[in-house]
Amino acid sequence: MADIITTFGETICRETPAHPQRARRVFAAGLRAFGLGLRAKPDPALPPSRQYIAALCNRAVTGTLAHPELSALTSVFLPCELLHCFGIRPMCAEVFSAFVNGARAEKVFVETAEAFGVPETYCSYHKVLMGGALSGVLPQPLFIVNTSLACDANNLTFRALAEHYRIPQFYVDVPSRRDEESVRYVADQLRELTAFLEQQTGRKLDGTALRETIERSRRTIENFRACMPYRRDRYLSTDLTSEMYEIFTSHIDLGTPEAEHYTELLLRDFRSAPPARGTRLVWVHTIPQWQEPLRALFNHSEQYQVIACDFNHESLLDMDPDHPYESMARRLVYSAYGGAAQIRVDNARALAKELKADGAVCFCHWGCKQTMGASVLLQSALEADGIPTLILNGDGCDRANSSDGQVATRMNAFLEMLEDRR
Repeated sequence: MADIITTFGETICRETPAHPQRARRVFAAGLRAFGLGLRAKPDPALPPSRQYIAALCNRAVTGTLAHPELSALTSVFLPCELLHCFGIRPMCAEVFSAFVNGARAEKVFVETAEAFGVPETYCSYHKVLMGGALSGVLPQPLFIVNTSLACDANNLTFRALAEHYRIPQFYVDVPSRRDEESVRYVADQLRELTAFLEQQTGRKLDGTALRETIERSRRTIENFRACMPYRRDRYLSTDLTSEMYEIFTSHIDLGTPEAEHYTELLLRDFRSAPPARGTRLVWVHTIPQWQEPLRALFNHSEQYQVIACDFNHESLLDMDPDHPYESMARRLVYSAYGGAAQIRVDNARALAKELKADGAVCFCHWGCKQTMGASVLLQSALEADGIPTLILNGDGCDRANSSDGQVATRMNAFLEMLEDRR
């Protein structure tokens, strides 16, 4: 299988410079074929919820590639309920780049972006996205909608791509203050987003559809929260890719029947799972799910498990269908990835303590200055709570910026230390 994927990635890299549309067709066809395999023969080592979410994310990416005229390029933190109400497919920047990485094709997009002047130290997820657009492989979406969360790249990438494609961009500014005045400010912007979507699509917002969408978001978030005691007390076979897939349902796909169904399956799987076992970690920031030493350690392992990623627990707040705009705005304003670094530290501490984690990993993804700057604070705070923490440097998206040997050495030493403490 690895040889097939390597050949697949090499083909995309070879075709992209001179034949970007051909490269796009190869990429899309490969993802469709992989999706058919996921549905026909899902990974038997995964529970039904994890099998379902793998196919769901595959369909989402292939859908945006097949129908860019019905898609909007978005950032991962954007509340997408309004897009769902208008039948617009979110083309999430980070999801696209993660799938390019999964195809082992990120090299050509990184090189393309850097050839156009994108700095080497830029976030690799955004660099791959920009390379996809500048090379002509990433199709032009209908428009762009993004927020200022959670990093500087969000304030640069989407503006540059709006100019490149010559398409409209709607920007949601999220203040650093966490108060109800900020909620009202963001809610008003989301109302303006509704007017923008009505103008771009030529359709009026269906108030009933919005209420139903927010109601689904409410139930989905409640299901995620209901899983927490089981994450602490039960063992559920999983892999690192599934943890990354879950970001899709806790953010981009929130409000859809599919996201709600995933959480129903997940809760059912947890309820029937055996007692917790092995060494159990909380992961902070993105996960390099492609890296072989980490896959060998954590995928389907009873000995070592990543039981939660803080990305999926950064803003699981109550949703009120009677106040849809304020509910969506509150998720942004009170996000753990907004404002001062201490907020993110406190969120990671609360997550690790609630799940009684044996340890934590703070992953310093290449180009993410916010995470690098907060890493020592995270480590100090977690270890003050008695939770040993590893600061691990690497790249969630670009193989060129990671060393398998270094990652394996540091992670194995950390896990051995945790086992000695048990």
